[in-house]
Amino acid sequence: MTQDFIPHIDRLIQQRPASKTALEAFRELAILMAQITPATRPVQIEKRVRDVQQKEGFPLFSRADLPLDMDAASDLLKKFLVKLGATGRDDSEGLKKALKQVEHDGDWSGRLFKGILGQDGKAVAELATEVNLDPNVLLFLGRTALRPSIQVLRDTVSGDIDKSQWDKGYCPLCGSQPDMACFEKTGRRYLHCELCGEEWPYPRIKCPFCNTEEQEKLGYFEAEEEEGFRVYFCQGCLRYIKTIDKKVFEEAAPLELESLATLHLDLLAQEKGFK
Repeated sequence: MTQDFIPHIDRLIQQRPASKTALEAFRELAILMAQITPATRPVQIEKRVRDVQQKEGFPLFSRADLPLDMDAASDLLKKFLVKLGATGRDDSEGLKKALKQVEHDGDWSGRLFKGILGQDGKAVAELATEVNLDPNVLLFLGRTALRPSIQVLRDTVSGDIDKSQWDKGYCPLCGSQPDMACFEKTGRRYLHCELCGEEWPYPRIKCPFCNTEEQEKLGYFEAEEEEGFRVYFCQGCLRYIKTIDKKVFEEAAPLELESLATLHLDLLAQEKGFK
């Protein structure tokens, strides 16, 4: 799937020049991602067990227990650090230090992935401090390195999830929160998982973070001259979610890419006090 990102990235750069910097950097990573073939691990889930899990609102896996190819993810992280460390970035020294850690400490990348999957921001920040990197940069690189292995898992278990019966604001596969949403051409809203990329239907008038359906607490705003994009927010929990209306576009990019191409909407939302 990652090899399909390239034409979408090139199209988005042409259509939205303001997103060029973020997308061009990710393009280099996407090329490396397409060269990785993670191992497929056998996953057997009894239908009876899965039915009970779904009925009780449990995702197929917990984030911390996802059966992923960590060796492939570590190799990919190393490739990222080599590539980016040679580009003259302001943080190139930190990237080179991180590369040395990955190469000489066999457990370093494993601790990073464990921190990411366990949503342990403190652990990720400590690893970033060791190599003088911005924690957000290290978090992004680590999550992106995990992406091909997660995609293999999704391809393997997707048929075990009945998304039509899933009405939660968190991912039915890994339990993570959404980072984007979209309105399909039918008008139905879908949420997009921030970790694994799974998508599932969700009511239009409902906050996926606190589940409120009180309309007076829910609203949205749009960026000027950007038809098809909205930021939906909740005054109850002060959370927001960027949303693309696919009816407006002849061709929509994968939501992973739309998330990068709309970083300015994150800034707008945060300026308004949402998180």
